[in-house]
Amino acid sequence: MTRPTPTHHTTAPLPVPTDHAVYSGLSTDHYPWTDVTIDLATRQGQGLSGVFDASQDGRWARFIWLRGELLGGFTWGGQEVAWATTTQGLPRAHVTLTVQDPRVTQLAWSSRARPLQPLGEEWPTPQATLHRDMFTGVLVGGGHGSYWEGGQVIAGTLPEDGAACGTCSPYDDVSAEQMTAFWETLLAAVSRATPLESVWREVCARLCSTYICLDPFAQEVVLRGGKLHLDPALKVQEYRPALLAALRAALARLGVRLGDLPLMDLRARPEWAAAGLENL
Repeated sequence: MTRPTPTHHTTAPLPVPTDHAVYSGLSTDHYPWTDVTIDLATRQGQGLSGVFDASQDGRWARFIWLRGELLGGFTWGGQEVAWATTTQGLPRAHVTLTVQDPRVTQLAWSSRARPLQPLGEEWPTPQATLHRDMFTGVLVGGGHGSYWEGGQVIAGTLPEDGAACGTCSPYDDVSAEQMTAFWETLLAAVSRATPLESVWREVCARLCSTYICLDPFAQEVVLRGGKLHLDPALKVQEYRPALLAALRAALARLGVRLGDLPLMDLRARPEWAAAGLENL
């Protein structure tokens, strides 16, 4: 397959936090591509989670690493682009490397081809809704980008007051019905492979002060006999972060990695990323 050269387009990639920039706007005239490549290979071996950007004359490419794994490179529209194509197509680029929280790199990667959905109100009016709906994704406004998980900002800069805003989320394409069915299938599969239920109730009792739907007395989220039962009135925004936190805590208590379980069929489904499992 022919891979595209970084494309002429005014649309820039999603802004990422620059608090931990390793270098910013360096010219490959002074920091040659060969040195850049060697440096990135070394950092990858050290478990890099970060974002690398290269731009020249309105063309750009972005590469993203997550815990030492190169997720890939892309240009405008999320088109895949190879490293060799980038170094040849942008011979006199300005390059930036930022180290990121793994959750930020995963959101930046998952949102690479998603258009911003405009919010109908200027900032900060939508903030309460994002908190209430436990928004997970990227908020962009006034040239700033902030990264959210479960309704909380985990990195980046909020828009200035009065700025028009837009959001994108890797979960926009998965319906509530799909997400519910996926979690039912996932927890059934995990239960078959591990004694999950033995620690699930204990974990939920500990986490319910943060995730109210996990309160064992409310019976909104119940795992019994390997079957997950969710109250139909629960919104995805309520139960998704709660189930993710409970599964993470239960697996940690059991000393089991999700990646070691026989879940390959589930990993291939779009709901896997939508559930936030790529960092688990």
